Amino acid sequence: MVDKLTFYYHPMCGGCMEVKPLIKKIAVIKGWKYSEVNVEHCQTKICDDIEFVPTIFLDDKKLDFKEIDTLLTKELK
Repeated sequence: MVDKLTFYYHPMCGGCMEVKPLIKKIAVIKGWKYSEVNVEHCQTKICDDIEFVPTIFLDDKKLDFKEIDTLLTKELK
């Protein structure tokens, strides 16, 4: 069971800004805790390992592109 969604983004990333409200809406609908992390100001191991933004974690699981697409399309229908 998922408890938390973490959204990693960069403020200059147009795609990040476009999907951020949708991702937040999904978290609210699902009853998950939601947090946003600006990778420009993040100094953690996770941020050091991020290869692209937006990056989404459900609890401790990093979603790949296909999983992000599924999350967006499945939950917003």
